[in-house]
Amino acid sequence: MARNPNLLRTLLGLSATLILVLSYAVYSATLDSEYYLYETSNEAIEVSPLFEGENTSDTLTWRATTTGAFSWANFSITNAPEGSLLEVTSGGQKWWSDPALGTGEGSQFNCMEPNQDFELINHCEYAFTHSVEANPVGEVVLIGIIADALPIEGIGSLRADTQAAAEADANDLVNRANSTITWLITLSNEESISVDTVQLDMTLVQHELESVEPFQLDPVSETIWSLTALLGCFVMVLILPLGFYYASILRERRQESVRYDASESE
Repeated sequence: MARNPNLLRTLLGLSATLILVLSYAVYSATLDSEYYLYETSNEAIEVSPLFEGENTSDTLTWRATTTGAFSWANFSITNAPEGSLLEVTSGGQKWWSDPALGTGEGSQFNCMEPNQDFELINHCEYAFTHSVEANPVGEVVLIGIIADALPIEGIGSLRADTQAAAEADANDLVNRANSTITWLITLSNEESISVDTVQLDMTLVQHELESVEPFQLDPVSETIWSLTALLGCFVMVLILPLGFYYASILRERRQESVRYDASESE
């Protein structure tokens, strides 16, 4: 490389060309995106189940009917006898639940996990009825997911050719999750339980489509970041050959200096 400086100029020219081409690709991708972001209300709805049966019994029963597009379902009972069993049955639609879902011990637990094809699959139990036992302090918490297609955090993404198609797909997703469910909630124990001593709370998270917008990035900032990354990569690639190049130049200069000193001494 020291004897052929054109090689260095060629490397620098190719690097600059590649940087410009990749920067334009990033810039054009930020201007025209096929992805859209849709936002739903993600509102927590308090439900008041109706109590049925005797006030004191070994099995307490509540019923409730809900209509809407729901994702999360949360059932909790306080002051329950230790070891009592909470069972929740949904009439007309299966739902997902897992003992680790939403608990402190399972804070990192997620029903949605990728399979071998990198597709998100719901690995929680899918059934009409789910149950959980009360802990020693008398608390019972049962958390489930009714429609896993809804955006859990209220914001989702989809791919569409036009704005109208994206809005139609987002509406269809929410409409498919819309359903009417009759809930049967029972708390059973070996000994009698008084309904006056326990407190039942039922919360559902409802989703209604609010907006659909194209996914956009800031072209200027994205271009700057991409240029910075590319320049950093090419600097790392060119450090070694440039190091050899300048080392060879210094070596030739040192050899010329030694030859010059030797000729002067003669």
